[in-house]
Formats: sequence, structure tokens, C-alpha cells
Amino acid sequence: MSKFFIFLRKEFTENMRTKRFLVLACVYLFFAITAPLLTRFMGEFLGLFIPAGGDESMDLMVAAFSNAQWFESYAQLYGNLGQMGIFAVMFMYMNTIRKEVATGTASLMFSKGLGYVQFVLAKFTMAAVILFVITVISSLIAYVYTYLLFDQAGSIGHVLIGSVIFTAGSLMILAIIMLFSSIAKSSASSVGMTVGVYFIMIFATLIPNVQRFVPLNLLSFPVAVSVGEYPSELLSNMIIGTVIVMLALLGAVSALKRSEG
Repeated sequence: MSKFFIFLRKEFTENMRTKRFLVLACVYLFFAITAPLLTRFMGEFLGLFIPAGGDESMDLMVAAFSNAQWFESYAQLYGNLGQMGIFAVMFMYMNTIRKEVATGTASLMFSKGLGYVQFVLAKFTMAAVILFVITVISSLIAYVYTYLLFDQAGSIGHVLIGSVIFTAGSLMILAIIMLFSSIAKSSASSVGMTVGVYFIMIFATLIPNVQRFVPLNLLSFPVAVSVGEYPSELLSNMIIGTVIVMLALLGAVSALKRSEG
């Protein structure tokens, strides 16, 4: 176990040195700040460029944005994080295992007694902590800005729970890219395979009677949860997402054993 914590500390140092934490923090905090601002002022901004009394559809669009409600800030936030935020995670961790194997660092750690499971788990744990901290802080910032702009922002408890659920969905994507990072021959292929799975899940959410079982919903459920509404499929999606994380990490361990064997 001591070797696990030593490697975990090494992962923390590497995440700081490679600026992964800084890059992800900048991406997440950018959307946390801009989501409430866009929700509040988009109607006024569009009104500057779209004259009233012109095209009816344009007038309706401006009116819709001008009458935005506070809870739409969370839809804006998680809509952006569920796309750009997740892609940032993919690109930040696409090399997380492949690079260690290619440079021989993994072999060195294994020769010193670090187990394959400890290796993968330490990498996943540190990345999970970083994502959790950044997501929670981002949700709190969005909550504060929403309150300042709309004089209400819902329950902070619901907002925090929503951020935890989003983190759970993010960890599923993280585990998948770690799996592909352990079996792919290049960074591009590991990202490509992860993006492929991501879009397959998106298409699956469009299929009736299937969409409610797609764990990618964990990236969108926080919108409802942040305003106190809990989807009936939340528990089943959490269970399915957890199973995918476990299978992906086990797959990464297995692939690592084969490459080092």
C-alpha cells in the first residue's frame, strides 16, 4: 500500500507539472463564469444586432433569451461542460498510460514492486480527485454568479449534488480513455476510440426505450438535479456508469499486463 501512495504522489506531481490541473481548471471555470452571464445578457446582446419588428422568428428568439430564468444557467453550464469540458478531459488524459509504457517508466515502477492494479488505480484516483474538485468549485461559482444576476439560484445542496453526478459521468469517460490509452498505439487513436464511444452513447440517447439506460445521461441529469428534480433513471444510470468504470479499469489492467508480460 505504501507503494500505491508513493505512486499517487508522483501522479499528483505530474498533473501539476504537465499543467493538466491548470488547463482543466481554466476550461471549467470559464464556463462556470460565462454560463450565468450568457443566460442573463444574451437577449440584450442579440437585441443590439437584431432590430425589433423585423423577422418574426428572430423577434421570438430575442424574446426567449430576454426572458431567461435563473435555472437556465445550469443548463448552459452543463451543456458546455458536457461537450467542451469532456473533450478537454479526453485530450488531457489520452497519454496517461501509453506514455508511461512507451518511456519505460511503467516497467521501472513494476520492477520496484508496484502492482498493475495499483498503477492503474493510482492514475484514476488522482485524476478523479482533480475532476471532482474542479467540478464542485465550478458549480459553486456558477451558483454565486447566478444568484448575483438573478437574485435566486436554487438550493446550494441540489447544486452540489448535481456537480457530484456530473463528476460520476466524467469519471466514466475518464475510465474509458484510460482503457484505450492502455491498448492504443498512439494518442490520436486513443482519443478517436473514446470519441467514438462518446458519440455512440449520444446516438443511443435518441433511441426510445434505450436512452434512459445510457449512462451518458449523468452529464445532463445535473441540470434537473440542480433545481431539485431527480430523474427516476438516475440510480440505474449511476449503477451502469459504475459498472462501466470497473470494467474499463479492469480492461486497462489486463492490457497493461499483456504489454509488460
